[in-house]
Amino acid sequence: MQPEYEKLCLYCEFAAPTYEPDKMLCSKRGIVSCSSKCSKFIYDPLKRIPRRPKKPFFEEKEDI
Repeated sequence: MQPEYEKLCLYCEFAAPTYEPDKMLCSKRGIVSCSSKCSKFIYDPLKRIPRRPKKPFFEEKEDI
């Protein structure tokens, strides 16, 4: 079974955001790209932004 997330520094417990949107500050490797990967990765579920659920489709009823 594959996880629902990719092993990116963006979701890692050791990474913290910086002022640059595409860079992270890793406590293990220093400044890295958000899309980089390493073997020290530990998933932090609080960093993931979940997808919004789809809105249900409602048909409009005509007034009689």
